[in-house]
Amino acid sequence: MSSVCFICSEAYTTNGTDHALYSTKCGHLMGKSCLEEWIRQKNNRGRFDCPVCRENLLDSDYHPIYDSSNELLPSEFDNSKDKYLSEDDILKDYLSGKLEKGSTFFIETGNKTLSRMFIEFFDVHNEYILIAGHLDYKGSSLQIYKGANIVYDTIYSYPNIITVAFNKFCKNAVGFCIGFLNRDFLYVELSTINGVCEAPRKNVLSIDCRNLNSVCFLDENKFVYSVGECEIFSSCTDKFCVKENWLGNVNVELKAVTNLTVMNDCTLMGIMDGKIYIFEKNKIPYLVYSEENIKVTNYTYDPVVDMISIVNSLEFECSVDIYEKLLSHVMCGMSKIFKYDNEGCRREIYMSYPIKESPNIIYQSLQGFKPLSISAKNYEKCFIYSFIPNEENDMLQVHFVNDASNIVGKRKIENLNRCIGIIALKEPEVLSSKVVKIPIVIIFHEGFTMLNCYTLI
Repeated sequence: MSSVCFICSEAYTTNGTDHALYSTKCGHLMGKSCLEEWIRQKNNRGRFDCPVCRENLLDSDYHPIYDSSNELLPSEFDNSKDKYLSEDDILKDYLSGKLEKGSTFFIETGNKTLSRMFIEFFDVHNEYILIAGHLDYKGSSLQIYKGANIVYDTIYSYPNIITVAFNKFCKNAVGFCIGFLNRDFLYVELSTINGVCEAPRKNVLSIDCRNLNSVCFLDENKFVYSVGECEIFSSCTDKFCVKENWLGNVNVELKAVTNLTVMNDCTLMGIMDGKIYIFEKNKIPYLVYSEENIKVTNYTYDPVVDMISIVNSLEFECSVDIYEKLLSHVMCGMSKIFKYDNEGCRREIYMSYPIKESPNIIYQSLQGFKPLSISAKNYEKCFIYSFIPNEENDMLQVHFVNDASNIVGKRKIENLNRCIGIIALKEPEVLSSKVVKIPIVIIFHEGFTMLNCYTLI
């Protein structure tokens, strides 16, 4: 039985209070105030759908729980910024037996506040942080940081950046692309010597940026991009390279494809019409994830454990502001099955399936928020964590997916309602066999904050 409300991920309060423990007729638990607000928003002729299982219920089909155990009442997480000041202190207490399994702590490693740039686009790779956006005067800016230290800074006279992406296959250099609406598409490489970036090498590529939707890299010298309503192309970072149609001669009608992600050199994942599709080279695309009346706004794919962390926008019949901010976070696994196509040919395809131990978490955040779910491997066993912003109380919540996504840690973050994404700075590592270290960066419109999250397994 979960110790936190399904809707807001906050602990229950005592009986008779606003957030007391209540149950729906179908047996799902949540706080009274959250459930009543849900019913108010979803009411349809005196009925509503359960937030968990979607069973259609009467507005009166819920009741308080009076005999709940004490473990369902508020539990305290250590939110003190000064609890631990160094990694060595955490490891020392772990080795001396002072820390329990599941203990989670944060150490801030740096932050940056920008006064003139409004961040709209970002990417992170191998501790490098790329941010781009418009300036408070005419023009736009792109900056790259290694930690809190800036290593590249440039200003463009035209304002409309529409995409940026790191080349995460680039060796011995920092490679990235940037596209401008109705203008140039640039590929830039910064050679690095002892961690210091040298003068940039730029190529202006012949890509139509009028309708560019998404871009990602296939390998060190090749990338794919989607444009307009129905086209995906591959091309090279060499300015003389000729583009190729990703789907070849396949006769299929597509809508605009966004959020492209490379699964392998022949397979892409992306969002089309609010659903997640697989786009295999020279083959007909197929649906891999969707929910009725729900629109996928963002996702991340973890190839280590074949999981996708999905952010959905919940459609309510209410004001536009609430619609834009009320999101749900779900975890799905990925597997392959064989299926026969319309021509009778046997084809191996991906399918998604819900992680039974991982509930649908509902929270408020900015539309387009990019989620983080990350896995750490220790002796062939994977430990999966997701980081969810709770805008109402500015708490960053750490959910342990292996344990029904229970909250194992929280951290107070100022202005969390301005967060547009949470990304891993680099791969997690396991220290002293039992302490998982996860370096993350929280991106805001006005800057970023870097944290190391430590949790005991």
